[in-house]
Amino acid sequence: MDECPVARQSRAGCGVCACAWCPDDFIVSGRRRNLRRVVPGGKAPGHWDSHTLGVCAAAQGVAGSLMPSRNWKDLSRQKPTAIALGNFDGVHLGHRRLLQALREESESRGLEPLALTFDPHPRHFLSPDQKAPLLTPLEEKESLIRECGVTAITLAFDSELAGLSAEHFVREVLVQRLRGALFFLGPGHRFGKGAGGNAESLRASVGNSSEDPVRETIPVVDETGEIISSSSIRRHLEAGHLDLANRMLGRPYCLRGVVVHGSERGREIGFPTANLGLEDERKALPAFGVYGGAVRYAGRTVAAIGNIGLRPTFSGDARPSVEVHLPGVDENLYGKEMTFELNHYLRPERKFDSIEALRTQIFEDVEFFRKLSLQGTLR
Repeated sequence: MDECPVARQSRAGCGVCACAWCPDDFIVSGRRRNLRRVVPGGKAPGHWDSHTLGVCAAAQGVAGSLMPSRNWKDLSRQKPTAIALGNFDGVHLGHRRLLQALREESESRGLEPLALTFDPHPRHFLSPDQKAPLLTPLEEKESLIRECGVTAITLAFDSELAGLSAEHFVREVLVQRLRGALFFLGPGHRFGKGAGGNAESLRASVGNSSEDPVRETIPVVDETGEIISSSSIRRHLEAGHLDLANRMLGRPYCLRGVVVHGSERGREIGFPTANLGLEDERKALPAFGVYGGAVRYAGRTVAAIGNIGLRPTFSGDARPSVEVHLPGVDENLYGKEMTFELNHYLRPERKFDSIEALRTQIFEDVEFFRKLSLQGTLR
């Protein structure tokens, strides 16, 4: 292939997408990424994965996001597949149980396990005024799905895909292009134009007399009896119930991004912080406050304490910020990619009467965090 399939430019570099022909320096979410000119995914020339067909924000007119460019008409598979349908926001314990069942039955039947998801979230596209923040933006979600031993395929959800009837979606996408032979759906999952498709209609479209090709999982509940769902996790995060959210996720909730320059007020009061520029502005933030946990960067994992919010003591910010203090770490962190694992909600954010009062409280927060760390409470 001698040209970028997105921009239809020569291999010298199209400059508008994250494909193998683009220039080495490509701006993604406000930072540079080095892209090697290699065949995407290590596949034969002419095969393009969704990860390498992402159109940049400038090309799509959407600031600060890397949009998928995989159109449903471009899908193809070499062998029969088992397909899990869903949005998988959060890749929580309910999703993981479904993906585990998918992988296990796929292995026993010699099928390729796929998780078919969408970006943007169909609800965001169809009702843009009712957008819910994302627990796991695209890159994070695909990574978590792959950790489950399943291939993630993300379709660009646009007006054309939204207009496909359930019957057309099953026939053209799931069966003809993805060669689906077995299908997994979460509780009550619907698909197709007007949410016209469900497990029963899928079964009627692809079933035969010898076996049932559809697996519909039952809801997964936590130890309190609450159904594990993406909306429940968002609600717990917003309420400051981090322990409940983490329990449903099966892991600490994380914020990922690159360290950017800030006002350096933390350094001025004796507690330097790394200001995290989130990789996706659609990422759900928890209740504003102080959190303890750990930071992963450059192959290291270190204890960390951070503030998420509007910094009201300093007259307040128009937009929330994520500032992370790494006790005992004294190095230049600017430009480093960092993941902040939230293990414990220490206290809500509040406005102090003076900078000295804030400094005293931060000292107490750090000391409390240190004791919790020594007890192993945060890890």
